[in-house]
Amino acid sequence: MLWLPASPPIGTGLGGYESLTVRMHRGTTLLLYTDGLVERRGTDIDISVQAREMVSLPADCPLDDMLDTFLALLANGAYEDAVAILAARQHDGNE
Repeated sequence: MLWLPASPPIGTGLGGYESLTVRMHRGTTLLLYTDGLVERRGTDIDISVQAREMVSLPADCPLDDMLDTFLALLANGAYEDAVAILAARQHDGNE
């Protein structure tokens, strides 16, 4: 898991972003998500983030299946805010 420093939400017009380069090994999946995935009314956000960290996904499944499983496991698919997730995986072109 890669932890990034906290920064202002994209699109707010506030600055403070830092560039970061990370080498990803072949087959590694990168998941980026909006706060709608982890924010729940009446629940501490740290608890929601910890629940997301506990989700175990097969590394070799298709990305669409991974995202469907990820969303279904968290909050049983009931979200109070818009959720966007980007999944990216490097492959060798033979897949």
